[in-house]
Amino acid sequence: MIRFSVIIPTRDRLDMLRECVASIPADPALEILVVDDGSTDGTADWAASQERLRLVRQANAGPGAARNAGAAIATGDYLAFLDSDDRWFPWTPDAYREVIAQTDAEFIAGRPAFFERPAELAGEQPAAVRCAAFADYLASGDEWRWWGCSSFVIAAAAFRAVGGFGARHLNGEDADLALRLGARRGFAQVLQPATFGYRRHEGGETHNRRRTLDGALHMIRSERAGAYPGGKPRSAERARIIGRHLRPVALAALESSDRRAAWELYRALFPSQRRLGRWRFLLGFPLKACFGGLPKLPPRP
Repeated sequence: MIRFSVIIPTRDRLDMLRECVASIPADPALEILVVDDGSTDGTADWAASQERLRLVRQANAGPGAARNAGAAIATGDYLAFLDSDDRWFPWTPDAYREVIAQTDAEFIAGRPAFFERPAELAGEQPAAVRCAAFADYLASGDEWRWWGCSSFVIAAAAFRAVGGFGARHLNGEDADLALRLGARRGFAQVLQPATFGYRRHEGGETHNRRRTLDGALHMIRSERAGAYPGGKPRSAERARIIGRHLRPVALAALESSDRRAAWELYRALFPSQRRLGRWRFLLGFPLKACFGGLPKLPPRP
């Protein structure tokens, strides 16, 4: 039986953490690691009192570093990442095992059920597993395939081979890791059933615009430096994925009046997006910058 290590980074979210842990079903082939990233609300004391949890403590270094700390001691065949404000369902481990049996994928993206209040998840039900399978993640870039780190289930060997999450505290460390996993064997996206509850709230990391911009610029610089796999033959696939992530970030930077960062992103994206024919963005961005007249693109998750 496939063994999972569920890695939960957390900081000062004790109430949500309790709900998160309670949502994880009892499973003899599953371990739960809570990584306390410098909490001051009693998180460590509570986690230490729970027999089913393994606790890791660190000074505040950000969620990427916390996930790496959990992965460093994890014993599972696959690492399943779950943010402390999100939830699993009773059928989640078995659904992931079925995806692995069907595809042998090293990188799996779960399906979210979005919620603001836990009661909104009451209608979610188990269902026969369906997934979209690809040779690797780079081959999957025709659509948006995942929503945050809580959707990531990664073979432990693959995660360690690419060096885990980046150590810097940036938003977008999930996209950066996905790209570094881009040529690993097998990527699968769960289409049915929902495998995790994705909580939308203002306290989420994605609402920090500065960290989001820093993460976007890091992705651009990493691509320029050849940090992502595939070389020139797969540059168009990487450009498609990177553009889907960063076009909304560039537009949001304009709306937040961080025009310098917005134009830096636009200039960096221009050559690849021109080759892909993304004219709505390429022509609309300057219009929005000058006149505020560009229709909004869908927001980045």
